[in-house]
Amino acid sequence: MALAQIARTGKKKARSGAPNPTGAKVRERSLEAGTFEDGFYFSYAKGETDRLYKRAEELLANKNAIRRLARAEDRVLTEEERLATLITNAALRVFKQLLQLARKFGGKVFPTYSELERCTGLCRDSVSRALSILERMGLLDRQRRCVAVEPPADRPKARYEQTSNVYRFKFPNRLVRFLPRWLRPAPLPDDVVQQHADRIAEIEAMKASRTLRQQITDDTPDAELRRLLLSMAAHFENDCESDKTPQPLHESYSYMSNGVGLVGQRGNA
Repeated sequence: MALAQIARTGKKKARSGAPNPTGAKVRERSLEAGTFEDGFYFSYAKGETDRLYKRAEELLANKNAIRRLARAEDRVLTEEERLATLITNAALRVFKQLLQLARKFGGKVFPTYSELERCTGLCRDSVSRALSILERMGLLDRQRRCVAVEPPADRPKARYEQTSNVYRFKFPNRLVRFLPRWLRPAPLPDDVVQQHADRIAEIEAMKASRTLRQQITDDTPDAELRRLLLSMAAHFENDCESDKTPQPLHESYSYMSNGVGLVGQRGNA
């Protein structure tokens, strides 16, 4: 059926069955390459990528022990335990390769699937499953990208096509308790924790005390949008000032409201 439609109209159908007028091969939630990467990539300290890999390796080594403990206690796995036991050998191999790229290129990681297949020795489906596992565990963030292209003659509306994803890495706090003590981060002293909480409270109080103009200036990086919002804020403040200091009442109305005019009217009546 799909082949017949392509032969008849020259256009292929989307997975949903609806016609795809452009035939553009861009997946949903993709961002244009070159517009967001600087704010997406992480900068890793010396030895941090090695520590991330070692922690993931310990999760793989301890996953069966986590399952045995749950069976011994006759209970199902908790959400954190289920996530900790998702990791596989293939996922660890992909994670190692991505971390090596992060160490080599200063955190800028955007390999293609073909490159990951070649470096890990896994097939495409295994690489895809490994990336999904790492993302579900919280060890990896990825963002799809697309690039602008010259529209071909047979697809005049196609403006973008898919390119490689970008990746960044972290170790979520909810998985820390499954690590041996020597791999867990040292707890901060109580006074440092309190200072940090006080500092956050001071910052929030300072933000709450800002005027509308200050909020727009601080929180709007785009110059044109900032100019427009400041203009709207000026009109809004002028309206508020007019409400606070209303125009003086007319003299005759003020005279009437004091009761003098009303008495005179009743007397004349």
